[in-house]
Amino acid sequence: MEIGIALYDALVSINVPNEKAHAIVQALEKEMFDRLATKQDLTEFESRLTLALTVRFGAMLAASIGLVLAALKAFH
Repeated sequence: MEIGIALYDALVSINVPNEKAHAIVQALEKEMFDRLATKQDLTEFESRLTLALTVRFGAMLAASIGLVLAALKAFH
């Protein structure tokens, strides 16, 4: 990870001991991997959201058609 190398170099340049700089970079990378979404995560989420919205829209459309047909039947 380029940002890890840059951070390590920056820490070492301000006289942070190598071991501590390495530990900081490792902690940061672990935190980033645990909390940040990847492009693949976002793509999967988008697919699931699209499916959920399609199903919900279909259910609302079916309910609306049912209500219209019931109203037409009631008035005839």
